[in-house]
Amino acid sequence: MKRRRVFIILAGIIGVLILLVIINFTPKLSLANAKMSVFVGDWVNVYYEKEKEAARDTFELADERAKELAELLGLSEKQDIRIYIYDNQKTMQSKKYGFIALALGLDWYIGDNIGTDVLLTSPANPGKVHDYENNKNAVLHEIVHAYNHILNDNMTYWVDNGLAGYLSGQNPGDIRGYGTIPTLEQTQIKGLTAPVKFTNFNGYAYSYTYIEYLNDTYSWDSIREFAKTGDYKAAFGADEQDIYDAWVEYLGVRHH
Repeated sequence: MKRRRVFIILAGIIGVLILLVIINFTPKLSLANAKMSVFVGDWVNVYYEKEKEAARDTFELADERAKELAELLGLSEKQDIRIYIYDNQKTMQSKKYGFIALALGLDWYIGDNIGTDVLLTSPANPGKVHDYENNKNAVLHEIVHAYNHILNDNMTYWVDNGLAGYLSGQNPGDIRGYGTIPTLEQTQIKGLTAPVKFTNFNGYAYSYTYIEYLNDTYSWDSIREFAKTGDYKAAFGADEQDIYDAWVEYLGVRHH
């Protein structure tokens, strides 16, 4: 009798947890909202809510640059890139991580991708950290993420964001203001907590300089091959540790 009661309690707890998980992820069931309109372009489609002019600005930038970004990554054909622009930052965040994102206070988090689908906060409502222009330009960053997903689904978080930042022109400027250089282990982060950890060690700024170093030292053809395979030796003739050490030295010479 006692065992039966314990079993019923445990089953009830598990049932409640499963229900909470299902409820949490209900925003992810559909990226498009019922009243969304769409701009159809040559290279991207942009779905938007009420902020039409901000969506138009973003669409024009994205459709103009999408082909160039694809070609830089070695993609010659149009890809199925759909961009969803949400008027509210919290709506965008919940489309990626569910309702739990609303409690995390991620003011910096304005865009993401799910495969080849891009999620973006409307530049008309950029939140506390960003402004209209850098919110709009973030669409290029996310398009690169979408292309990287096609190119190499196993690309590291570090390289993925480095390419996205570099190709979208998000130059961090003087790197001396960004604190301690990430360790090799930090550049290898992955998993659900990667976005927060990456932000905490200024990964966006530092990963930009990593790609900058590779481009200054090798060639874009080598970087393109590396993006596709993740093979340091084949692309650069050096292993990951050697590249990391040379990048740290490059930061000391170039940015100090």
